[in-house]
Amino acid sequence: MTTMESSTSISNELYTDIIRIQVTTVPSDSINTSIIGLQSPIVIFIWFEIIAACLVYGLGFIGNIFSLIIFCSLDEFRRISTGCFFLLTTIANSFHLWTLTTEFLGVYNIYIYSGGFLQCRLNFFVQNVSRAMSTYLAIGIALDRFIRSELPLRSRTICTRRNAIIYTIVNFIIFSILWSLWLCPTIIKDPITGKCIYNQSPTFYFYLTQVQTPVRFVIVLIIPVIIMITANIRMLQNMRQSHRRVAHQTEMNTTLTAVTPASMNKPIARRMTSLDRMLFYMMVANIGTFIITQIPFHIYTLVRNYYAALDPFTHSLVRAILLIWSSIYFGIAFYLYCFAAPIFRQKFIMITQKFIGCLRHRPAREL
Repeated sequence: MTTMESSTSISNELYTDIIRIQVTTVPSDSINTSIIGLQSPIVIFIWFEIIAACLVYGLGFIGNIFSLIIFCSLDEFRRISTGCFFLLTTIANSFHLWTLTTEFLGVYNIYIYSGGFLQCRLNFFVQNVSRAMSTYLAIGIALDRFIRSELPLRSRTICTRRNAIIYTIVNFIIFSILWSLWLCPTIIKDPITGKCIYNQSPTFYFYLTQVQTPVRFVIVLIIPVIIMITANIRMLQNMRQSHRRVAHQTEMNTTLTAVTPASMNKPIARRMTSLDRMLFYMMVANIGTFIITQIPFHIYTLVRNYYAALDPFTHSLVRAILLIWSSIYFGIAFYLYCFAAPIFRQKFIMITQKFIGCLRHRPAREL
């Protein structure tokens, strides 16, 4: 197997496979000429993928920055473990988007990193760790809300910010050890092409091609999906039972409830219910997006690894669009939160108004 083929089968680059095949199948001195030799629908599809990647990564970074600002400024989020999980998830998503962006720029020979260690080892190590961390932080969100509904009294001691940080650190250590082989010195950078070479060691190459893919499929997809779905189903059942108990108790104690205490507690109860509802909608949006965007890419990657039914060029097109689709999860959170959470949306509008107000008053002060 040549260096070019090994890099194509292992690297997570979005469009390198497409460009390589174009250059080899249609002899040309430039990429643009080779694209002209292709059929127009394929050319349109390729440009669609490029534009989609720019939108996903660009809007993803902007959304993650806004999410970090809002999470750090909302006291109600910082006081609870769920808010801590959302903040850490945004950080992990940002790291993952950065690794994907650096690979995308490498397709056009724009390399952020000059050395082989940063480009071929550390970048892929961070990419795998950040993907796993983002996934299991989403699990943490689901388990946090599940425990609060299953064990409302004990959840005060279980669902704390300290435990959320411990959970994050433990997962980070585990995944750093699991994906540490990406830091193996046998991964080098081709000084001529600038691409990464992975087949220097047959044993290591076998691990990357035959072992890592199914392990990642189980750890990063199967287990998280099962836990998330199970926790959400059980949590919905607990919420229904809780509503029934509250409705029944309200009917039984209507005549015994005093008017003054009820009016004093009413705003607090409504506020807590609104916050819990907002966190629930944010969690459902986050988990639903994960399931929709991650399943197609992981299944295709696993099947393709053992059954090469498509030709290399078609595989490159399909893989690229599926990877872009899976990348949506790591940048769409802010927009989903704005749609599902009124408090989050109101905070964003307030911060935007303050920023615009500062820009308006700045020229007046200078004058």
